[in-house]
Amino acid sequence: MKNKLSLFTTAAVVALASQASAQGLLQIGRNLDSDFERKLPFSYSVGAQIGWDSNVNVSPTNEQDSLYASLSLGVNYSSGDRRTAINYHATYSPLFYFDAPAGVDDVQHNGRIGFDIRHRVNPRLTITDSCHVAYEVEPDYGIGATMARRTQPYFYGHNSLAAAYSWNRRFSTVTSYTISGVDYDGLGTDYFQHMSANEFRYAFSRTTTGVLTYRYAITDSDAAGADYDSHYALVGVDNRFDPRLTGSFRAGAEFREGDSTPYVETALTYRVSRKTDLRWYSQYGFSTDGTAGSDAGLRTGVTASYRFNSRFTGNLGAHFIQEDNMFYDQDVIALSAGFVYSLYKNISLNGGYSFTTVSSDNDASEFDRHQLQLGVGARF
Repeated sequence: MKNKLSLFTTAAVVALASQASAQGLLQIGRNLDSDFERKLPFSYSVGAQIGWDSNVNVSPTNEQDSLYASLSLGVNYSSGDRRTAINYHATYSPLFYFDAPAGVDDVQHNGRIGFDIRHRVNPRLTITDSCHVAYEVEPDYGIGATMARRTQPYFYGHNSLAAAYSWNRRFSTVTSYTISGVDYDGLGTDYFQHMSANEFRYAFSRTTTGVLTYRYAITDSDAAGADYDSHYALVGVDNRFDPRLTGSFRAGAEFREGDSTPYVETALTYRVSRKTDLRWYSQYGFSTDGTAGSDAGLRTGVTASYRFNSRFTGNLGAHFIQEDNMFYDQDVIALSAGFVYSLYKNISLNGGYSFTTVSSDNDASEFDRHQLQLGVGARF
């Protein structure tokens, strides 16, 4: 398993160095063209933050808090034309706890690299490739590929290659192949997945497209009894309500190793120029975090940002995760609020607050956690 993920990570790094980020839940209802439109040609950023964590050891009874300091370094690059477009991104953000409790590392490392490529071979055929690789400590609720509770640092990788072909003005197909996986440090729940999919699309109008989807996934997990094959049969619709509001809906069933469950995924995206950006996603189906004996669960969330004026931007996030497996059932609620205030043309003040609460039928899994952060950043 580790060899597979190491090979995946190496391949992604080589591709990033030579060529063009969505993943997991963030891929639901995604419009790749909008991502290319919103990126600057080249920029890099630096930042420093100081914060407070109320429950560093995520304990239900013996909460230990600590101040922490973190740095952030990032680079984004966009290039191309109407035929070929490429985006790169990379970030690194180490964090240092001043008073880390036993069992928690003083220094924690977080990093991400990724790229998006879109190439229009001809007016009918478009090929895209989207890659994301991360080494992180905290679960990313927007991606939804890891266990919802923080456990150990992990590698996460995702690469999706797709070909979209327009057979005529109304009918088109999208064929894709995706590899993804998670490698946890010190846990026996690593997994690696191959998924192939075919999507058949029919445009009823300029704003509404009906969709039939078939997916086949092979998952190799280190957890005992957690290897499985999955078949998805889905029907759905993509709709552009107006130039600012788009929605995507898929519903059907997932068939996994003699078992089945209803499967639903939805997304709603609202964009108003560069002032307001709102996205809601939802997914119901079997868990895909590599654990054994997982039942169907729900993951849903909303993220929003609003530019009050040329200097001040606020953002909000809310995520809910319901997980049922052979070990325990749990509900996770994660809330966040933040701001960015421009001090000068390229220097900004930023801050945020987040709250996470976990309720479970296993008392040892429950905890509440508050985090505060304030920092300064610069973009060039």
